[in-house]
Amino acid sequence: MKKIFRGTARLLSVVVATIILAGCPLHEYDEGFEIGFASNEKYWEGFEDSYYTEPPYGPILYQGNTIPWIDDDSYDAGYYDGLWYAYNDGYYVSYDFGFTIGFSEGYDLAFNSFWYDLLLEDAHPEYQDGSFMDGYMDGFSEGSVFGAFDYKAGLTFDWEDAMWDYRSGTDLYLEELGFGTGDLGVVELYEYGVDPNELYAAKSAKAARRTRNAAIRTPRPADKDGERISPRTGKAVKSLKQGVSGSSGVVYRPLTSTMKSELNRNPLYSPRSAEYQLQLPDTWLTRIQRYMNNYTD
Repeated sequence: MKKIFRGTARLLSVVVATIILAGCPLHEYDEGFEIGFASNEKYWEGFEDSYYTEPPYGPILYQGNTIPWIDDDSYDAGYYDGLWYAYNDGYYVSYDFGFTIGFSEGYDLAFNSFWYDLLLEDAHPEYQDGSFMDGYMDGFSEGSVFGAFDYKAGLTFDWEDAMWDYRSGTDLYLEELGFGTGDLGVVELYEYGVDPNELYAAKSAKAARRTRNAAIRTPRPADKDGERISPRTGKAVKSLKQGVSGSSGVVYRPLTSTMKSELNRNPLYSPRSAEYQLQLPDTWLTRIQRYMNNYTD
């Protein structure tokens, strides 16, 4: 099992750039890390391994555990660590994109007069494999609660505002159904860098493994420092909580033409409901591009 204990400063290219500008020699590890982390091939390998994993019956394609780990400060140690982070960035971003799509479609379906029946009959599948579909299912469950809540409260349809509200730390509770989002529901979000092939062992060691602040529930830069005012505050049945400012810590690299083509779809039905049609006008690609634009400083 791969374990990384080095400081997060080594992950930041700005630190390396500062060293170079100061005229100091670049440490072998840092040089290796920069070259490894720059690997677009490894990033997209991770992305595609997540995207093409098909739970619950397909094999988990995660291969981050095959990247060597060298416990020293050599160039090779940095290089392989860089590859590991590039791969896991890609793997996690695919899950994150799946979450965004799932949230939008869960919100869309639940923002209707039939919200109660929809959520009463719905069942959340807990995959925890970090796949795109794992993210989709997690996002759908959280988004559907927000969609139902907004419909009941008479708010304007706005899945993006709702998603950023959720990502900023707002939790909602539907008293009629006895469940809500976050720690008020059954959804457990996939964590960056966890090997889903060894999930339970990894979860016990996550404090040592998680060197990057990668989390679904991180506000966008525009909402940092608690500046966001939720339109749902004061209307929730249970108390809302606001998240803290920060960065996802993940590098969102420009989509390849292959993935743009793959994501250029707008299905009529969600995998969670064959009864109700989706009404969202935008493709997955358009929704993801707007999400990426909003997450840029």
